Amino acid sequence: MLVKGYSVSFPKVYWVLLIPIFLGVSYSNIFFDWQLQYYSVNEAEDFGRYVFVLFLSICQSFIYILLIRLAVSLLKYLFKNKEQKSSS
Repeated sequence: MLVKGYSVSFPKVYWVLLIPIFLGVSYSNIFFDWQLQYYSVNEAEDFGRYVFVLFLSICQSFIYILLIRLAVSLLKYLFKNKEQKSSS
């Protein structure tokens, strides 16, 4: 995986899933977890807080997508082995 010339492929369906997951996670982070509605947006520090929360939200969304991808690959592996055992 960390070999020179290896490219990581991320199917388009996961990019499509990323948008609603990101919107949900960022909404939750902004309004419930960080409660940013109680802060002002007068200084650069306040704007930086919003950028930081959105950056954390995109990272969290990628982790959710990777967990979904892991679950799908495990299910494929389990069903593939189950089919091979039943056909033998």
